[in-house]
Amino acid sequence: MGNTLGLGAGAGLGLGLCFGAAALMQAVGANAEHLNKGREAHANRVVTPQRQYNVHSAEDIDESSAERLYDAMRYAKANAMLIQVPVLGTAKKFWRLSDKATRISRKLALILSSQHKIGKYLTAPLQLSDVWIGNNGSVKLRGVSFTARGFSIERVRDDYKYLAKVLIELIKFSGGDINNLPPDYREFLLLIGRGTVTMRDELLIVNNVALLPMENRTEVFLMLHDRIVNYRGREDEAKRKRILSKLPYKKDWLDTARANARINEWVTFPKKGMNQGVENVREYRRTPFDLLRLNRNIRCHLHQHNNDDIEETLYCEWPELLMVMEKMLYLEGELVATDIQNKFG
Repeated sequence: MGNTLGLGAGAGLGLGLCFGAAALMQAVGANAEHLNKGREAHANRVVTPQRQYNVHSAEDIDESSAERLYDAMRYAKANAMLIQVPVLGTAKKFWRLSDKATRISRKLALILSSQHKIGKYLTAPLQLSDVWIGNNGSVKLRGVSFTARGFSIERVRDDYKYLAKVLIELIKFSGGDINNLPPDYREFLLLIGRGTVTMRDELLIVNNVALLPMENRTEVFLMLHDRIVNYRGREDEAKRKRILSKLPYKKDWLDTARANARINEWVTFPKKGMNQGVENVREYRRTPFDLLRLNRNIRCHLHQHNNDDIEETLYCEWPELLMVMEKMLYLEGELVATDIQNKFG
């Protein structure tokens, strides 16, 4: 029986999101046949019982050993990976990844990253049939092995290319349409699937905000906001301006806010002492800074308008905002100084 590996419950990083589903599939799968042949040849050359490293017994026991595991295809058919949710305050609906899907995505990335850190890579292309998922959130690989022989950045890139293909297959098996992928998750798949990642990029891969549980996004936004506006604002104004200049929704974010009845409660509100029906409008300008200011004000006063579920609404209206905040901090060398790796639950 194959060994089981698992985890319990710069360069080439473009900012554009012009890729559709067809382009995504092309970027992820362009070299699949070539990689398969290369991997098979390499596996045939180096993988023998004498050459395997750190083989784990199938009988290894940890806190998740009693958890029932399901093959990924069976699990996906019973658990929707891509879900449609109402955008509160509007009549719109929005497709997003379920928290189960983002958790599985991150844990698979962590398994690969942990092996890459010790100079190892998969001896054969990752397949959906290698993935096993537990009810309580554990994700394991069965029947796979890693080797240090011939380790290089190209092997790391191959691992992530195949991870991208596996994640797309997982979504499809669950009944999801990749044309409906939210832009932050699509960008995550392009990051790992385009074949240009560096070892440094693994920080952004395993801590990608597209993989956050929905309930953790508020805390992460406030943390990254503080790093951009407050810390960088005091220490390096030029860097702060560069980050702000790259934020999305420059022209229409205020229109979006006013068009959403829930969000508009923070933009337009009754002033004390004024006649009923008379509104006082907060002074938000159409600037990236004020886009962050509105988002911060909402998240800092979640109970003011009895909107404890507003985080999902903010994500649905501005799904690229937190993604670009993180990416710019990463490109400016600031992400490593945050606590983001501890915000995934």
